[in-house]
Amino acid sequence: MFGPRLDGKNGVTLRAPTLDDAKIFVRWMLEPETTRFWGGRTADFRDEAFAERHKKNADDPTRVIWSIAYEDETVGFAGLFDIDWVARDCESGIFIGRADLYGRGIATEAVRLRTEFAWREMRLHRVHNWISLRNRGSRRANEKSGYRQMGLLKRYGFRSGQWYDDWLGEVFPPGSPAGTFVPPSKGG
Repeated sequence: MFGPRLDGKNGVTLRAPTLDDAKIFVRWMLEPETTRFWGGRTADFRDEAFAERHKKNADDPTRVIWSIAYEDETVGFAGLFDIDWVARDCESGIFIGRADLYGRGIATEAVRLRTEFAWREMRLHRVHNWISLRNRGSRRANEKSGYRQMGLLKRYGFRSGQWYDDWLGEVFPPGSPAGTFVPPSKGG
């Protein structure tokens, strides 16, 4: 399904994606700079395929998808995927398609909005994700919204001629017992 409009700070808004957004997303996914941590992607670029995928996303109860707008221009997408309504758990993802906008806090604000929606509107118990360990910007954006490392997948992806590790993160609602961070003991 498509998420509702969520207005954030610094000109960042999450809004329902349009069919035109879907066409832009595919173009961005073919650019090496924006997908260097994603690995190979294949897609059907026919107009009918865009329309079909867009309709499927709108009707899928196991996902909530937004376009990310920065100063009213579509610059990426964010979502909650594989929602398990019984366990109240899901995977999250974000993609900024314009490398010239990296480092402006757009991803941080989009992650914050998406995560607050998961708690406030969906009443989820946990949101998790995995991010290439080398993608410091995406990892930092998630950590600023409370995501903590729950594991590391060693040599998980092979991209650009080398193996990459993936950082596994998770976040729980504020105030929940599961969301309380307990630092590791110092020996003994």
